[in-house]
Amino acid sequence: MLHSGYLEFLDRHADAAPPLVLGASFVADFPVLRKEIRALPPERAAALVGGVVVEREDLPGVVTGDLVVPDEEIMRDLVARYGLKATFERTFLRWDRSWSLAGRPAEFAGTVSAAEVDRRFAGLASSEAARSSDWWRQVGAVAVRDGVVLGQAHNEHKPTEYAPYLDGDPRNDFSRGVRIDLSTALHAEAGVVARAAADGVPLRGADLYVTTFPCPGCARLVAAAGFARCWFLDPYAVLHGDEILRAGGVALIRVVS
Repeated sequence: MLHSGYLEFLDRHADAAPPLVLGASFVADFPVLRKEIRALPPERAAALVGGVVVEREDLPGVVTGDLVVPDEEIMRDLVARYGLKATFERTFLRWDRSWSLAGRPAEFAGTVSAAEVDRRFAGLASSEAARSSDWWRQVGAVAVRDGVVLGQAHNEHKPTEYAPYLDGDPRNDFSRGVRIDLSTALHAEAGVVARAAADGVPLRGADLYVTTFPCPGCARLVAAAGFARCWFLDPYAVLHGDEILRAGGVALIRVVS
């Protein structure tokens, strides 16, 4: 499917070899493509961008030189599946309506940190957030103990990152803070806690760095997991998530540059 994000991607690499366009045979690997009603036939898309259609049996032999691909779920899976070496670049489009980024400052004890180590882990959380395909808000979370990263995650939709764009986002009909349970997304903080549980990694007493202040649901998870401190960049808070964390004994610290 062509959109301005892909056109900008192609413009950045105008001096590269003709782009490779995935052929219809890749639907066997990625059945979700069948549901993309906006997609052009591969041959038509290739003609529009001056590219070449490549089929499953052609990979990886057709790839020569350095490969640059959009950083999205199907491309990440394809690179891993076919043993390709590639550089990933973001092409996803996001809607930046100013009110979607607004929020009241979280109420905390006023502790602020500009320490290099805290800015480094907050920066790692920001890099993780950039991997999210969510148009509304991109959030990253990193769990740390004694300077060692225990786990990290970004908010991602399930069963795939394309779920709200294929079937419609149930959040579209609700304002911020209203029926936040109606979502196809796994929040970043929940992803960190879930993966730690799956891997048997204890989180009690650890620190959590987040790009955006936890929502109430994630605040409950963070408190229940036993995190000692929650470091955050964006002071956005909704439905008293800050009160939940304070009641759970989690210290709240804002990281500033």
